[in-house]
Amino acid sequence: MADKKNSKPAMRIKFRSYDLRMLDATVAKVISVLLKSWAQIKWPIPLPKRRKMYTVLKAPFVYKDAREQFERITYSRLVDIEMLWEKTIEYLNNVQIPVGIMVDLPR
Repeated sequence: MADKKNSKPAMRIKFRSYDLRMLDATVAKVISVLLKSWAQIKWPIPLPKRRKMYTVLKAPFVYKDAREQFERITYSRLVDIEMLWEKTIEYLNNVQIPVGIMVDLPR
């Protein structure tokens, strides 16, 4: 049993997006395709969100105290695939990923 806990997943897919609803919908679509191909998976693991703050001056010269702040939040999900089949890779290649979703296959 110790070998099963320490074993690395066969494939790890990381999804990132600025829109949380689109990210969850895409991950749900990929999970349904993986379950259809009988792949053994770990459910999507929500990773910590990354916040990037930007501060911009409203007026370029006199009003230094007048500033606006903007933030960009990046949401992430991680899906571990424990066991792959040939059908799994074929099904994953046919999944349509929306434009706002970034997919990483880290090694």
